Amino acid sequence: MAQGPMAQGPGIARVLIVDDRADNLLALRAVLEPLGLDLVEADSGEEALRHLLAGEFALIILDVQMPVLDGFETARLIRGRERTRYVPIIFLTAISGEPEHHLRGYQSGAVDYVYKPFEPEILRAKVSVFVELWARGATIEAQRRELVVRLADLDEAHAGLAAQAVELERSNAALERFAEVVGVEVREPLHTVAGLLDLLDDRHAGALSDEGRTLLARALAGTDRARSIVGSLLDYARASTVELHRDRFPLVEVLAEAEAETGPQLAEAKAEIVADGLPLVWGDRGQLVHLLNQLLDNAVRFRGSAVPVVTVSAEAVGAAVRVTVADNGPGVAETDLPRLFTAFARPTPEGAAGGRGAGLGLALCRRIVERHGGMIWAERGADGGLVVRFELPEG
Repeated sequence: MAQGPMAQGPGIARVLIVDDRADNLLALRAVLEPLGLDLVEADSGEEALRHLLAGEFALIILDVQMPVLDGFETARLIRGRERTRYVPIIFLTAISGEPEHHLRGYQSGAVDYVYKPFEPEILRAKVSVFVELWARGATIEAQRRELVVRLADLDEAHAGLAAQAVELERSNAALERFAEVVGVEVREPLHTVAGLLDLLDDRHAGALSDEGRTLLARALAGTDRARSIVGSLLDYARASTVELHRDRFPLVEVLAEAEAETGPQLAEAKAEIVADGLPLVWGDRGQLVHLLNQLLDNAVRFRGSAVPVVTVSAEAVGAAVRVTVADNGPGVAETDLPRLFTAFARPTPEGAAGGRGAGLGLALCRRIVERHGGMIWAERGADGGLVVRFELPEG
């Protein structure tokens, strides 16, 4: 029995060719060799199954008419194994092209048919398509594994930072550097993975099984969440270094811009924003828009079962303006209030309907307020919900 080399070069697709006749295997090898594939030969269904137990393959080219274990039965056994279930199979057959033969082949697991005698160019074209799909899938899988490792490292770092919050607050410079490094290092592979997944979704989603499409959708959603977390991390790191351009302007205009930025989340939650008589404030307009954006997002993200109502008010307190943002959500436990504005603190409000955040939104709010020379804190509302207050000096 003839056999190709078992070693697989890096990035070279392995293709299993199965035929009980040596002259047919020789012809297949001659036709496919220009593609630069790692061709492994088997002269029976039994030998093909042994090869599949020993290694991974991008494609199987399988003769239908073989003694003992024919192509249909071999394909059925291949599909019955979890490890080889999704390896594409091209049937080579001299049987007539009647519908019942096609049906039996497709029921056995074939993805395509090539009739003997075959045209070399046609066979090479078909094989090239499946090898390209395999190559794209292998690239995405490699990127996914790399992303899993990086995100696992990031999660481990988050856990360590949460446990050492007090000590790290005394060393903000080290935390900022950490956030920048993690954000920059993770953003590039995330963009790569997202691009590859989008490409797979655009070009080949129709060729995937139902399970494949489900897994692809989950991968896309997970990548989007990871990119959001990395973006929050970079925003947090840069909040201490961005140059402030202070001016005096109406707080109501800042709130309107923040509402516009948070528009999709507010619309989805059907949230109501209540504000009246807001004064002028002194500060960096863009940073204060970002501050209110984070507070509005927090209020609707961790909402209760009722329609969210967020009340924004302000009053003069000595030489400062105290702004209050109160919601009607479930609030947080008293024991969680002291660490609410700590990086990576994620107190989970009981009964909250929104999604889980990155643990950086309120920490970013604290950083913005403190850079303006003010302070920020939170209280439990008299009727429930969370009340966030911050003070901005008049300038």
